[in-house]
Amino acid sequence: MKKSFRFLFSGLAALLCLAVLAGPAPAGSAEGFGTVRESGVWWLTLPGGPRFFSMGVNTVNGGDKKTRDRGYYFENFYPDQAAWAADTQKRLYAWGFNTRGGWSDPTKAMTLPMVPEIDLGRNARLHWFDPFAPDALELTIAKARELTAPYRDNPAVIGYFTDNEVGWWNAPLFKWYLGNEWASYAKRHVWRMVYDHYQGKWDKLLADFVPAVGYNSFEDLQKGGAELKLRPGGRGIALINKVTAACAGRYYELVFKALRAVDPGRLVMGARLPLYYNQDAVLASRGFLDVLSTNYNVDTPDGWVAPYYFDGLAKLTDTPVLISEFFFAANENRSGNVNNGHLMHVATQAERATGASAAVRHFAAFPNVAAVHWFQYYDEPTGGRGDGEDFNMGLVDIHNAPYETLLAAMAPANREAPAIHAASPARTTPPQPAVVPIHRAAAPVSLTDGALADWPDKAGTRLPWLRIPAPHVPFGDVHMSWSQDGLNLFHLAQNYADLFLLAYEGEFPISETYQLQIEVDAGAGLRRFAACLLPQPHRKYPGRFELVPRLFRIEDDGRLTRIDETGLVQVLDKPLPHIALEMRLPAKELGLAKLSPGQGLSLRISATTFYREMTMTLGAPAQGRGKKDADKPFAAILADK
Repeated sequence: MKKSFRFLFSGLAALLCLAVLAGPAPAGSAEGFGTVRESGVWWLTLPGGPRFFSMGVNTVNGGDKKTRDRGYYFENFYPDQAAWAADTQKRLYAWGFNTRGGWSDPTKAMTLPMVPEIDLGRNARLHWFDPFAPDALELTIAKARELTAPYRDNPAVIGYFTDNEVGWWNAPLFKWYLGNEWASYAKRHVWRMVYDHYQGKWDKLLADFVPAVGYNSFEDLQKGGAELKLRPGGRGIALINKVTAACAGRYYELVFKALRAVDPGRLVMGARLPLYYNQDAVLASRGFLDVLSTNYNVDTPDGWVAPYYFDGLAKLTDTPVLISEFFFAANENRSGNVNNGHLMHVATQAERATGASAAVRHFAAFPNVAAVHWFQYYDEPTGGRGDGEDFNMGLVDIHNAPYETLLAAMAPANREAPAIHAASPARTTPPQPAVVPIHRAAAPVSLTDGALADWPDKAGTRLPWLRIPAPHVPFGDVHMSWSQDGLNLFHLAQNYADLFLLAYEGEFPISETYQLQIEVDAGAGLRRFAACLLPQPHRKYPGRFELVPRLFRIEDDGRLTRIDETGLVQVLDKPLPHIALEMRLPAKELGLAKLSPGQGLSLRISATTFYREMTMTLGAPAQGRGKKDADKPFAAILADK
């Protein structure tokens, strides 16, 4: 099936040569950039119609004069901007890149296509002010006209990122708008949603929420300062997600209509989601985006990209995806960057090159990913940029010298990306077999190394049949292997949670934790286990939480019996919304002395997010139309490979 959008404007004929990166053009033509889906694969299209896979770089600009003594600045290396532009574009083409990403110089001395980030929502005061005000669209159009003025006559502009890292963090939006004064239209909108959700019955609200002192009725909630906290055991998170969807939908509607009004020939390319997506917000964006953009923090140092993330977006939205940032940094670098945070970094430039090039190939293999943009052109200044971030993210160092090892690996991957992408329909999930083979561990699995390096065959160990009620999609992946001493699992997922939103005292309630539950019968009777992730203030990152694992045996009567987690469970050091859990279920806990090849198992696996917001399950395959068997266990066998 082919689905295409065309946007008209003139010029840019010189860029047609880029079409060779992606093979023959689709049928039809147009005079502007667009998108097309052919045989299930999404592409961007150049003026005139040829398709292309966008390999971009962020911050293709001359740097900051204020940090020229400790950072990259073009006048340190070039006589003028024209010389900088010519050399930089020549380099990028040689390295297999074909697009300028966010925060790049719009100079017409370069012919590379580009996507400006214009902060439309922030400048139009849509996020934390009053997007439901009657004049919100009028104000957004006026601001869009102002912000697009520098770009409207530039034929290299593909479209616009409307903002950067709009996360749709559900609880902060709910708390902010509910706490506003009644004069705010957003406050009234949220209050009406609360009232309607509970049909005006205060006792129903109290089953889900604990109101602030002095707020004892729906009328009280109309006052400024109103606050509702989740009640443990309640289902208030469902209402919060409805409010999030309403706010996100209003944002996407306003920025889409505004950009169509002032620059209808350009693509609306989203708000660069921040390494995470809220499913209800993505669903609310349908019909208001031409391209969905998301940043991505690669999951492991070997460049593995968890398939659930992009497979999920393919189901939630009917647009191509542009990866607006990905990156790899190394402690071994020439700019003195210390890599002071949780973003992907490794020890050496050789490891950086291996991981980054592998990630490009993984990204290109998703049919819905039509663009991959690297962050960024040059390293951050020695000592860090203005907000303190200090990472070796550059293709070149602060002295303008390319990282040759990195680029020697990335350039071939960049050039191969279009062919990999064209072949991506072959990457399909097979039906769940009647008996699922569990692979033998390729290496001893360490539960104390803080890494997943002992899982070299991540594709082979993945169990890709997790299910969740529509319209939502699985929010993570589960991998499993075995060795004589037990079953090994690792779990990558995403779950944002405002951990101050819950009304509780003492330790965080187990019922509200993120949980991975495993039921297994290895021939010695059914055993049930739960790995629960308790949040605590993070030791390294102020204002964030870290997750501390607790491992339990679930008794027949539902009681939880604590199992010593030492050497059995580890949570990788990634702050929320990232979940990275590795664990082992020892053979003795399964009632056996050891596991053996050919041994049959009965298994059921489920994961539940904080506050029981969503649960995804891997159970028996469905038998017949409409029949749901996820609550039944599935059969597995320990494969001798």
